[in-house]
This record gives sequence, structure tokens and C-alpha cells, in this order.
Amino acid sequence: MSRSDSPAAADPGSMHDPDPLAHVDPNKTLDMEATGSVLEDPGQILNIDAVIVPGTETHTTTIRNQPSSRFELRTEVGRGGMGEVHSCADIHLGRDVVAKILHEKYCRRPEVIARFREEIRITGQLEHPGVVPVYEAGVMPDGRPFFVMQRVWGLTLRKTLDERPNPGEGRSRMLKVFEQICHTIAYAHTQRIIHRDLNPSNIMVGLFGQVKVMDWGLAKSLDEGNRTRVITLLGELDTADPDGSDPGDSGVHTQVGSIMGTPAYMPPEQAKGEIDHLDERCDVFGLGAILCEILTGQPPYVAPTAKRTLQLAIQSNPEDAFSRLDNCHADHDLVSLAKACLAPDPAHRPRDAGVVMDRLTHYFDMVLRQAEWDLGRFFDLSLDLFCIAGFDGRFRRVNENFSRVLGYSMAELTADPFIVFVHPDDRDRTAAMMARLREALPVRDFRNRYLDHNGKYRWFEWTAKSIPKDDVIFAVAREVTKEVALEERLKELEAWAAAHG
Repeated sequence: MSRSDSPAAADPGSMHDPDPLAHVDPNKTLDMEATGSVLEDPGQILNIDAVIVPGTETHTTTIRNQPSSRFELRTEVGRGGMGEVHSCADIHLGRDVVAKILHEKYCRRPEVIARFREEIRITGQLEHPGVVPVYEAGVMPDGRPFFVMQRVWGLTLRKTLDERPNPGEGRSRMLKVFEQICHTIAYAHTQRIIHRDLNPSNIMVGLFGQVKVMDWGLAKSLDEGNRTRVITLLGELDTADPDGSDPGDSGVHTQVGSIMGTPAYMPPEQAKGEIDHLDERCDVFGLGAILCEILTGQPPYVAPTAKRTLQLAIQSNPEDAFSRLDNCHADHDLVSLAKACLAPDPAHRPRDAGVVMDRLTHYFDMVLRQAEWDLGRFFDLSLDLFCIAGFDGRFRRVNENFSRVLGYSMAELTADPFIVFVHPDDRDRTAAMMARLREALPVRDFRNRYLDHNGKYRWFEWTAKSIPKDDVIFAVAREVTKEVALEERLKELEAWAAAHG
């Protein structure tokens, strides 16, 4: 492997630096052990000298030889505290994938290698649509472990949130993204895995709506002890310059040590370095922090530097975040859920992501019921004939005015295709209007005749719009039988007048 001409980043975790946080971008995850070097050798083949195989119940790691040249290494597309991410070509299957490779300078750091392999093991074992699948894992010729995984085309939630003109814009879509994040973390919690670094930069929103929770590098199995050596930084924080040194640092990127995670989204117990006491509720706090930003436009802790952001997390005063939540004009149940997740005391938070998911599902169900009730009220109070239909040619829902005008029950109106009620002479024109709606073209002032319960035909004038991808048509009609009769009578009089000069 060859390096690019770009210089390697300075290691902010050096113990010779009197203030390790002073030069850290607070928007990144705290990683006091690893920052990363530059690796770029497009076109190299990943010769897999050894494949990492998940271990037994004790989670030991075994190695077996399996030479391969399946993946062609291309350009670097990202990097984290421990690894570099490169685009790759899967030569066998002809698809784009990505490879995450341990930074070169850590190839002789057993504790970092162990942590990287733990990321591979955990990511590979979490078989869920919200976690990228691992296709292969192994060791580079220079001894660095790597793993190959699915490439997700899309944007990070970080970028998506930043592009909103205001927090209210696209809120319902962001809540759907949040719902999928909760599903994924709820699954991880059932597997006794905690992520420990939930933040918008670690969430990918795919081009087709898929949502992936990324970067399980700080993840931990609650069924085993913490095997990663960490560096305690609390002493340095206590004596460091309280003003910080980099006004561009705001604490929203990942950093690792005994203090590990992303300060702006970090629960107080994690900010204090109490890693042995972390459980599912640290992720619950992270979920609440993401929800807080979705609703208010900002994470719970906002400060100009990483150090100050971390200090806010340690002090665990949520008043500013709670005030912003109270004034964000979101539904009370969402605000209440965010506040519960952000409780400083873990005992006062929901027990795990499954509980958060249940509360969110209850909220969505409540909103749906309210929308159905409002629609029902709108249907019932309108003097026009409202209906929802499908492209199968059947009414799905009609208001009471249909029964009032035509004399059929609701069950009769929805039992058969509506073309049954249309006058035979009007059926071809009605079918032509349906074809327009299938093309998402609106229909206005279309008239046809419907048979009523007494065997008489009544004229309706329709306005309709459709959403073809949802197989739904919304239509409103008014009865114009008397108008049509008057129009026909007027034509007769005009014709008589023309004939008699």
C-alpha cells in the first residue's frame, strides 16, 4: 500500500499534548487513541491472506487461510478514528462495495486491532435491514485487518438535517427516518449490543428510503467485559483552559478514550468516562438527542468547542434542550418522548430502544387515528359527494351523501366495481378518465350518469386527482341532474327558435 502526498493527521491523543481536546473538532466522535493516516492505492487487489471467522459463545476469534483476489481497491471515500473506507469493485459479482481498513499506523497496536476486529464481529452478527451486511473480512498483506460491506448510496442524516431551511421543514419524513433508526437499535438491544455513538453522522439515508445505522466501532456486547484499553482524560479536562482554543470545534464528531462518543449527543455517564456502567440507556439518550435535533434543529448540548460541549454533557443540565423542545411546536407526545430519553439519570429514561419504539409507534397510531377521524368529519360534513377509490375500479370509501343521493347502503356501493352503476353509454368515457388518472393527470368537470336505487339515472360532475404509486384516487362529485335537464331544455328552445326564424 502506498500513501498519498497528504500529510498524516496529528494524533490529538498524544499524552504530550497538555490539552488533548483543544484541537479536536467537536463535531466529530472523540477518539483519543486513533485519528488516522492517508491511504490511497486505487486499483490494488485485496489479497485476503486470512479471513476472520466469528468465534464461539466466548467470542474468541479464529483465523483461517483463504487466498482471494475478489475485491479491487479504489479511492478513499471516508475515514474514522480507527479505519479508512475505500470504494471497491466486487469482481466476482460485478457490484460496488466498500472496504474499511485499519489505519496503517495501528497495525502494531494489539488493543486497537482487537477493537477493530470487535467492530467486524458485531457488524457481521447484526443481521438486520438497518445494518450494512458484511460480505467478507480478512487481513491485508501488511497485517492490517479489513472488512468489506455493502455500499449505501445516499446522504448522512447529518447532511440531510443541515440542508433543511428550518426544523419544521420535512419533519414528518425525518420522523420516519427516526422510526427506522429506533427499529435497528431495538434489534441490537435484543442481541445485547449497544452502539455507544448514535448521532446523525452515523446514520445513512439511502436514495430509496433505506436507513442504515453505521459505524459500530464503539459498539459493545453487554454479555462480555470491555476488552479495549482506554485513556483517561478527566484529569486533563479538569485542569485545561476552560475557554478552549478552537472556535470551530462544537463537539458533534466522534472521539474515543475512556471518554468516547460524540459530546453533543453523549449521556452524562458516558461523558464522565463511566464506561463500565453503560447499558442500553446510553443509546436511548442518543436516540433522544437525534430526536431533539430533528425537532429543534440542534442537539442537546451546543457550545463553540468540543471541550465546552463535553463539559455540558458532564454537567448533564438539560434545561436549554428542554426549553428548545417546549418551543419547537411539535406534538406534545414527541416532546415528552425526547425529554424522557434525555433524562440525566439513566434510571429515568426508557429501559431500551424497544420501549422508545413502542412509544413512537403509539404516537404514529394516534396521529393516524386522528387523521382518519378528521377525514371522516370532513366527509360527513361536506355537502358534496366525496370518495376514495382504487385503480381496481372500486370505491374504498364514500361519504353519506352517496347513500343520500343514490339510495344505496355503504356496503352496496363498495361491494361491486363502480362501473356497474355507470350508464352503459358513459362507460367508455369513464374508462378513458381512469386512464388519465393512471398517468397522474387530473380530471375536471367530467360528467357521467349513475343509476340510483329507484332505477333512474342521475348526472354527476367529477373532479379527481390520483397518486398512482399509492394506487389511490381522490374524487369529489356534485349532482347536476337538474342543471343538465335545464341545459338540454335550453338547447331545445334555441333549436326551435332557430328553426322558426
